Amino acid sequence: MEPVHKITSLDGTWKPGDVVLDAAGNLRVRSNHPKWVWDYASEGSTRDPFTGGASVPEGGLEESDVPRPLVLLVRDGQAVGGRPIEE
Repeated sequence: MEPVHKITSLDGTWKPGDVVLDAAGNLRVRSNHPKWVWDYASEGSTRDPFTGGASVPEGGLEESDVPRPLVLLVRDGQAVGGRPIEE
């Protein structure tokens, strides 16, 4: 099994639409909002049906509301599969 890529930092590593698993076992999605940078995972798709890009939520959680470390699961609407994040 490949190692899982975990990120503990609060920097700009995250992209809008990233789906992560937090330390408490919750799924979170990165938003574009300047303060509410994370949101709850919806039952919808990880891809926007109109543009084909990542589905980006409105935001509902501050950075400090999401316990670290985070495990990246989906980037750009596709499963990451444990691959390291290229920064």
